[in-house]
Amino acid sequence: MVSTDSRFVLDCVRGIPSATHQLRCLRGALEPLYISVAARAAVIAFAAGQGEKFRERTEELLRSFECLELDPEAVRCASEIASELACAGQEIDGVELFVAASARQHRQSVLSRNPTFDRVRGLVRVSY
Repeated sequence: MVSTDSRFVLDCVRGIPSATHQLRCLRGALEPLYISVAARAAVIAFAAGQGEKFRERTEELLRSFECLELDPEAVRCASEIASELACAGQEIDGVELFVAASARQHRQSVLSRNPTFDRVRGLVRVSY
């Protein structure tokens, strides 16, 4: 199973070939796509400032994703990840932290171009 970050969704809406190709492949394999509530919120916030057409395309695409809620277990997992990275002298953005926590909690890989996810123990990043 695959969780996506906000950048993947926005790259799909923008028509970035590597992202749209990956989306088609996953859909063709009938692979369900997941997005954390934090990433979903980041996508919606960004799209709101990009014009009506972009916002509408974004909302349409987001409807095809299953949303991973931030339940107490995901918050605990986020705390662990933040602590692990802090001990290694590294940081992670808040949205990325919850994307990583949700994916790790549900034993999913993260579909992202962002190498930050490579630093999270027990998380596999799939690039596009």
